[in-house]
Amino acid sequence: MKRVRVTFVVVLLAAVLLAAAPACGAGIDLPGGAHGGPVHAHSVGSLAGTVTDKYTRQPLFATDVVVVGTGLGGITDRHGKFKISDVPVGTYQVTVSMMGYELGVVDDVEVKGGSVTTMRFGLYPRVLDIGLKVLVEANHFHKDSEKPTSFRTLTAQEMRYSPGSMEDVFRVLQSMPGVSPADMTNSNLIVRGGDPSENRTLFENIEIPRALHFGRPGGTIGGISIVSPSLLKRVEFLTGGFPARYGDRVSSVFEMKLRDGSSTDYSTDFNLNMGGFSLSADGPLPGGGTMLFSVRRGVFDLLTSTMGVPALPSYWDAVGKVTYDLGSSNRLSLVGFYFPDDLEIAADSENENRHGNWTGLDLQRSDHGRALGLNWRYLMGERGYVLTTASHVSNSWTTSRGTGEEPELVGDAIREEEFQLKSELNRRLSDRVNVRLGVFARQIHSEQNTWSVSDTTASGEFIPGYRVTHNPDPTYKAGSYVQATVRPFSRASLTSGLRYDYYDFTGESKVSPRLGMALSLTERTTLNAAYGHYYQTAALWQVASHLSNTSLRSSSSVHYVAGLEHLFSGNTQISVEAYHKELSDVFVHDYSTRMTTNNGSGHARGVELCIQRKMSRGLVGSVAYTYAVSVRRDGESLPEYYSEFDRPHNLTLVGSYTPSDKWRVGAKFFYATGSPYTPVVGSEQVDGEWYTVRGTKNSARYPDYHMLDIRIDRSFQFANWKLMAYLDVWNVYARQNVTLYTYSIDETGTVTRTVPDEAPRMVPILGLEARF
Repeated sequence: MKRVRVTFVVVLLAAVLLAAAPACGAGIDLPGGAHGGPVHAHSVGSLAGTVTDKYTRQPLFATDVVVVGTGLGGITDRHGKFKISDVPVGTYQVTVSMMGYELGVVDDVEVKGGSVTTMRFGLYPRVLDIGLKVLVEANHFHKDSEKPTSFRTLTAQEMRYSPGSMEDVFRVLQSMPGVSPADMTNSNLIVRGGDPSENRTLFENIEIPRALHFGRPGGTIGGISIVSPSLLKRVEFLTGGFPARYGDRVSSVFEMKLRDGSSTDYSTDFNLNMGGFSLSADGPLPGGGTMLFSVRRGVFDLLTSTMGVPALPSYWDAVGKVTYDLGSSNRLSLVGFYFPDDLEIAADSENENRHGNWTGLDLQRSDHGRALGLNWRYLMGERGYVLTTASHVSNSWTTSRGTGEEPELVGDAIREEEFQLKSELNRRLSDRVNVRLGVFARQIHSEQNTWSVSDTTASGEFIPGYRVTHNPDPTYKAGSYVQATVRPFSRASLTSGLRYDYYDFTGESKVSPRLGMALSLTERTTLNAAYGHYYQTAALWQVASHLSNTSLRSSSSVHYVAGLEHLFSGNTQISVEAYHKELSDVFVHDYSTRMTTNNGSGHARGVELCIQRKMSRGLVGSVAYTYAVSVRRDGESLPEYYSEFDRPHNLTLVGSYTPSDKWRVGAKFFYATGSPYTPVVGSEQVDGEWYTVRGTKNSARYPDYHMLDIRIDRSFQFANWKLMAYLDVWNVYARQNVTLYTYSIDETGTVTRTVPDEAPRMVPILGLEARF
């Protein structure tokens, strides 16, 4: 009853704030807004920025920049810079056009009173064939010829206003075709039937092992993104068939790109929601630089302690970026983040933490992660640039489970750090040929300590106790790649690549060919295809549990992808894509012996359908449906089974309506087939003790998973600041989605199956953000 009362109190307070605030005079309508009127100091702002060639990063001269619907615009100077003054306060679509380039469009550009909104545009060159008709319109679905298949991008506004996301970028990505969430409380990504550990994550060109609070490398749980969408310029997501510049992962690539701070004005944002409260600031620095910085403190521990829940998860994070342009050819960006996570769960009568036959265990967990990197971009003449990144990444985590008398019956203490250096030359050889050449090296340090008392599982399997320490000498990974994109004629592009990886720890050398193609069948219809070999080395934490694991080879996957895209208009597109992944040398871990082998194999295949509508006003949304099968085999002579991430049917409906600058209403519905699990089919008595008997591996499924989320946004414009409030309600009809069964057995051998009530049925989230 306590949970129900809290839920309705929060919903009631949110409804009062959203509906009644205008009557209280909190928000004001500024003259000179999007609807015209006299211009006052705080009713107008400015747009300023730079336009460059997307491939060469060269500034573009005499480019037209237009604020749609206002009659206002500007032209870039010889440095590619522009400024548009006296723009009424509001949210706009901005278009950028130049002869020989595809038309660029950006939605939801917010102009604040008395300040300058800074933007950076990158335009894609257009290859023109004589006599060929060219479609010229504002296109929200630009085709990147280097990434012809399985490629999606998200802007900051799309991430921030997505229903059911709590402004978490990973929860937004879960709405994309081919992606499934683990459950309501989990932000990890299950991409085309693959394990979350198979996804590569990049932060400003730095490879990082994780980007989620309470997530661990190789783990299947994760709380909330370390980086807030308010700090991001955009994210890029490839769910398969990715090109040669990406490696050491077999499922997907996710890259976060931070926005730059303003070069003219200081601004401050304060944000409060269930995920935490944060303060961010950006603005100019002495000497022509810019800065962007954010710090956030989670509030889960405050909420759980207030509600009497015996779990105290707490976290902090800090993210920053400093950028300097040194002359017209050099740009330096210092980027980084830091986060500590702590979790304490005290065992009680309602929440008995368990490890095998040990019950009533307290859990203590502490994680720390950091990354610091320097990006140097150097323009080489008019047709290319070099991007060099030097970085240091560190992760550590400790876990202990025990009782008051013996607090460390089971646990681990692990630290991993990497020093990374990589450099890429991007050269446009002609209007039809672009080449990338890259080299990279990573030095890896690791300390691994794990221990456990002996135990007997619920099915009667004895697991001896152990204490393992694995502190190998520093090792390294190194390699190179070459990638070429050729446009033999304007309606076709071919991207081919070759990647070489060497891993000193195992002595492995791998060569990975990649191939991608895009062919425009008509002005609005494109055929895409991709093929590639992908490898993933065993992480040192996987190696550490047993001496024999040091001989593990890389797991392997071969991707085949083909699809069609059709553009109904500049803001509406439909796509269909089929994929097949052939898996070999898959890691198979035996928990009783702690040994891992490469005996696994399998495949994943599916068909994805996506209909999407983008624009800055009115109705927007998407429909994503995936039919997929993910199958594994743990040995050549063993039977196939459905992997734990197999969900044949996934359907996501997302929509939002924006009638004005003040209001936005959205909803998301998600449906998925239940995940497979290994059922308990009976019991047996051994030496007077009853144990469960398990059936065929993953031969049963949990009930189908579905939920509806609704979000309402309301903004209030003041003279020199803006307040935004939102109510995001997860699982509106309070369905209990089952993702776990627990089993108990009594003295007669009777087995009872129960559903843990671990998560609330409905979660209302109230968020406030103030921008100054």
